[in-house]
Formats: sequence, C-alpha cells, structure tokens
Amino acid sequence: MNILICPDKFKGSLSAHEAAEALAKGILNKRKKSSIQCIPLADGGEGTLEVIQQMHGGQWVSVQVNDPLFRPIEASYLWLADQKTAYIEMARASGLGLLLKKEQNPLHTSTFGTGELIRHAAEAGATSIVLTIGGSATNDAGIGMAAALGYTFLDASGVALEPIGQSLSLITEIKGTNPYPHIQFIVLSDVANPLHGTEGAAHVYAKQKGANATSIKQLDKGLINISKWLPADMPGAGAAGGLGAGAVYFLGAKLEPGAEWLLNKIHIDRAIRKADFIVTGEGKIDQQSWSGKLISNIIARTDKQLKQSILVCGVFEDPEKIPLFLDPRDVYSITDVAMNSKDAMENAAQYLTQIGEAIALKHL
Repeated sequence: MNILICPDKFKGSLSAHEAAEALAKGILNKRKKSSIQCIPLADGGEGTLEVIQQMHGGQWVSVQVNDPLFRPIEASYLWLADQKTAYIEMARASGLGLLLKKEQNPLHTSTFGTGELIRHAAEAGATSIVLTIGGSATNDAGIGMAAALGYTFLDASGVALEPIGQSLSLITEIKGTNPYPHIQFIVLSDVANPLHGTEGAAHVYAKQKGANATSIKQLDKGLINISKWLPADMPGAGAAGGLGAGAVYFLGAKLEPGAEWLLNKIHIDRAIRKADFIVTGEGKIDQQSWSGKLISNIIARTDKQLKQSILVCGVFEDPEKIPLFLDPRDVYSITDVAMNSKDAMENAAQYLTQIGEAIALKHL
C-alpha cells in the first residue's frame, strides 16, 4: 500500500511534522511493507515556512527587528536564492506569541518589525516576497509595516503618528509610495474577513489579542477611518488586524487563500494520485474545518481523484457536519483513547502512533 500522510499541526501539542511521523510509526508497526510519504502541511499561518523549506529548500536569514512593542529581537525569514524569493512569516516579528499575556493590547502593538523583514529581503535582491499573516498581535492595518518602508501617517495638525492600532482613527493623510514596485508580493491568509464591521478584524479577532470591549470599538473606528484609503471589503482584508488590506494598498500585494496556495505549491495533487490511502487531520476537527480550511481542501482533492481519506484529530466535534461522502467511523480522535484532555495534549504523539496502528489494522 502507498500511504500519504499529510496533517496540519496539532496546535499546542505537535507540529505537523511530528504528527505525521507519529502516524507513520504506528502504521509501520503493523504494516512494515507499506510505502509511506509524509508531507506536513500548513494553511498559510504558523509552520508554513517549514513546509516550504522541506519541499523547496532555502536558507534561514536572521535579522534584528522590532517586536510588536518596538523592542529589539532576532527574527528570521526563508530565502530561496535561486528563485530570488523570500518567505516571511509575520508572526516571527509581530506575533502574539512574542508577548506576555499582560503585554497584549492591539491598541499599542505594531507590524513595524514585519516591515523590517520585508525591507531586508528586498535589499537582498528579492523579486518575489510571500508573506504569511497568521498569529498576529496587531490591529494596525499594516501601518507599522508601511512605516518601516518609508510611509508616514499624519493627524489633522500634520503631526506624524506612531504606527500602532490606536493611531488609526487619527490619520488624515498618508505620505509615501510603494518602494518596491518591481517586487511581486503575495499574502497568504486562512481567513476571509473584511477590514471592519461586525465581521471585521477588530470585532472578530482583537479580543484574543488583549483588547477589551472599549478598545474593540476604538480599533474598529480606526479601521473604518483608514478604509478611506485601504480596500475594506475584499476577502481577507481583515486578516492579521487589517494587514491583509494594508499589504494590498501599501505594497500592491495579491491576497491568496493560504491553504489552497500552499497545496498547489507543494504539488499535493500529484502525491494524492500516487497514494492508495490519504491520512490527514489537525488538532481539532469541527464545523469550521469544512468551510474552506486546509482539511476540507485536502478532502475535496482526494474525493475528486476517487481516493479514500482517513481523518485524525485531537478532538472531533460536530460529527453531523461532516461531508456526506465521509464516514464518521473513519475519523480517529485522540480524546477517544486518552484519559483526559491533559493526557491527550501531553501524550499526543504516543496516541497518534496507536491510531496509526489502528488505521493499519482496519484499512491496510
């Protein structure tokens, strides 16, 4: 049997690579002659650069930049010299994970460090820059990034504003132009939210970045103000606190659905074609998994080629929402075999190996 194992990360527990290896180990324990190809996946957020490097090579370039609160840190991007392409994960410079809980407040955070990574890659000779924008600590519509690239934002008195979230509502003039019109910018996102409004960046995501109800209203007001310049309604405009829209306006970037773009980039259809069974999954499978997310994309491509999918996850919710052509009995959940959620998180690799053995015995 030819088995393709292609999971996303199990957030807070295992990377996509670790999850794939654990499943492969289990399958080989019971079916030693199986031919297994592991392709860890990502949806344009955390882990995407590692997936790109595994498939296409490249080297890491480390740069001193500003974190979301303008403190110096080292952040890296992936550089493919032969393609003159840089892959930049904004979370490495402007991510929520860089801040302590008490420091998280999108009124005060900035994407300035992400702009510094872009500037470094551009000066290194990049002709193409791919920016992944998951996991942000920011709600500044990309003005921090733009400030690092030479843009200035003025208030009604002509005073330059600090490029942070709370400045958005005060902007009356933007000075500057795209410094890199010769560079192709692609922005990868796994969300389709508009810039502002009830489904926009502030109302949907700012709370998890440390904003309270008052701050959310202030941030949304700022996003409404800057929409005088930025595209507000295109899908993904509200990604990463409005960085999606900011990248389009300030850099002429093209927004792409992260999962679909990455799957095409790594030629996943070719791998599916060679496989007899496809094992995929993520930390949590629920109703949201079927709304254009990575897993639903894999399942759709697998079904198109009349191949069988087997799903694995940490938690399986909303089984009634599973696509009609899938059998809920072909979904394997860690929580079904673990003692409790703590045990499931701490020993996820061990349980995935057990699930791999169960898959081998039932399907192979």
